[in-house]
Amino acid sequence: MNFLYSRWIQSILTIILIYVNIVQAESQISEAQVFEWWDNGIIDSDEAREMLDLLEEENMQEACLLAEVYALESCATTKNKDTHNTDKKAISKKKVASAKKDKRPSLVPYGHVEWSGRTDSLGHLESQRTELQLHFYRYTLRLGSQSLLTYKNVGSEAYFGQISTKELHSVIPLDTLWGTAAVYPLGMFRAGALLDTARTTQASISITPNKGFDFQLAYWHHQHPADSTERHSFTVQAKGNWGDLAAWWIPENKSDIPLFKFQIHHREKMEYATLAWKASAYLHGEHLPQEILVSSTIAGSRFWGSQTFAVTAADSWKSSFSINARTIIPLEGDSSKTRFKVMTETGPQYLRGGASATCLQAEERCRQNDLALKISSTWDIENGIASKSSAQERLTFIGKIRTRHTQGQGFGTPLYEAGAAYAPNAFNSAGVALTIPKGLPSRELRIRNTIEVGTDLFLLSLAVTFRRTAEETFHPLHAAMKARINF
Repeated sequence: MNFLYSRWIQSILTIILIYVNIVQAESQISEAQVFEWWDNGIIDSDEAREMLDLLEEENMQEACLLAEVYALESCATTKNKDTHNTDKKAISKKKVASAKKDKRPSLVPYGHVEWSGRTDSLGHLESQRTELQLHFYRYTLRLGSQSLLTYKNVGSEAYFGQISTKELHSVIPLDTLWGTAAVYPLGMFRAGALLDTARTTQASISITPNKGFDFQLAYWHHQHPADSTERHSFTVQAKGNWGDLAAWWIPENKSDIPLFKFQIHHREKMEYATLAWKASAYLHGEHLPQEILVSSTIAGSRFWGSQTFAVTAADSWKSSFSINARTIIPLEGDSSKTRFKVMTETGPQYLRGGASATCLQAEERCRQNDLALKISSTWDIENGIASKSSAQERLTFIGKIRTRHTQGQGFGTPLYEAGAAYAPNAFNSAGVALTIPKGLPSRELRIRNTIEVGTDLFLLSLAVTFRRTAEETFHPLHAAMKARINF
């Protein structure tokens, strides 16, 4: 092993040993959550748009990874669920019950139509997506954001149209490929093949000895668009209940580091507490495979990752303590950029308090730190009376204060936020949050509204932030909308 490989392996081991994060109660991120981090200055506009784009594409796994690195927030993924074919989203409750009772494919077509869009500070559409998805027998047709015809039958899969990450069962996110792909089961093995219009081909073999483990080896043949030269590459990946590992090697780049990705996690429930840890990272050299589609910060970083470790008490207060950390090493230069966040939370749900401290630049001995305090009160409502029972109807109040402390300069201008949310059932909810980001409402005032209305047949959702400053009247700062009809 040459000096370059030894050096980076040593760096990875050092980073993994030094930085560990804590996982709090995990939840899936949403557009409203991204807007909250954006409004509070935790992430910038570019980072917010990267996460919003992934949410539009329903790529929850990569969106969660960005949230863990950019916002230092833990997040649950849905990688083990097919978000495009979830019964609760695609068909009514009656059809779900019928499908469970009769395992044969339905001969009655069903599906959904969905539109989603985002606006900028001028109220103009920044992006929009329209999708029609139709299920019939063993076939699924998607038109709009992804044009794809899918066939599935007892382990066999066939695709025609726009093929990407999910269709090729890839751990590393892929760009869209126009073509056809197929997977055929051979006992515990699966053979796969891909051919796209740019004459990129892929052949893969997978082995699944049990439900908790899958190993895949794939060969790629590429036609370079610039000079029509041929290239070859190999991918290897393993997926299990413990996480994912993947590597992509291009033989032509002999002196370069291959692309590596890993996400490893573990949760252990003990008598008095629950321990959990998670580590996620990308590592690569100067050259990346042209077929991948990753964040610009990942592409521009030699090492990019987050580490998590958590402990939550098993008592009624569910007291927790956590540390989240992220490390980025740019391709240009060897200097690392490390940030970590320490959090604690305790109290019953009707009066729960929390505090956090974020070291923004660990390489500068934490010269700047973000400090935050939070208090929340959640009430489950039964027959119009606040109670401690697990009723569906829920009312929540939240208050936050956040400030930055710089060594030698003291505390900066504090940010204040107060909000309330009401959810009468699983389909409907509304919330409002008032944010004062510059200490005084006369300087700047932001109001963030979220609303979701629907049944098992339709869904309407809106998340929008309004801003007013000393120079401008109230106007929309950013918004995300979604409408969905199931049939």
